[in-house]
Amino acid sequence: MWDYLSQFWDAITGVIVDAGSYSVEWFQSVGNAVAGAIGGMFSWLVHYFNDFFIFTGWIFSILKELILVFTLPIFFIFNFLKAFTISAFSSPITAGASYSFDPETMAVFENIPYWTTIVSVLSFTVLIVIGVAILKIILQVS
Repeated sequence: MWDYLSQFWDAITGVIVDAGSYSVEWFQSVGNAVAGAIGGMFSWLVHYFNDFFIFTGWIFSILKELILVFTLPIFFIFNFLKAFTISAFSSPITAGASYSFDPETMAVFENIPYWTTIVSVLSFTVLIVIGVAILKIILQVS
C-alpha cells in the first residue's frame, strides 16, 4: 500500500513539473482520488475504534446502572435520616395556611362562657366519631 502511494506521489510530482498542460479540475480530481484512497485505507481502523468506544460506553453504562441499583437504598436512608434530623432539631415554621377570623367575630365567641372548654369537647367528640367510623369500616364483615 505504501509503495503504491509513493509511486503515485512520484507520478503527481512529475506532472507538476509540466503543470501548464493540465487544468485545475484535473488536479482537484487527483486530490480527491488521493484523499479517497487514504480515507479508504483507514476506514476499517476508524470503524473498529468506533465499535470499541461504543462497546466500552455500553459497558460503563451498565456498570453505572448496576452500582445505582445497589446504592439507591443507602442514599434513600441517608437522605431520609438527614432530612429527619434537620426537621426534628430546627425551630417550627409558623408560616403556612392559617384560619383567622375578624377581631369582632372573635370577640363574640370569647364572650361565650366556657368557650375554650366547649371547643375542646367538640374537637374531642369529632375525633371519637371519626375513630368509630374508621373502626366500623375496618371491622365490617361482609
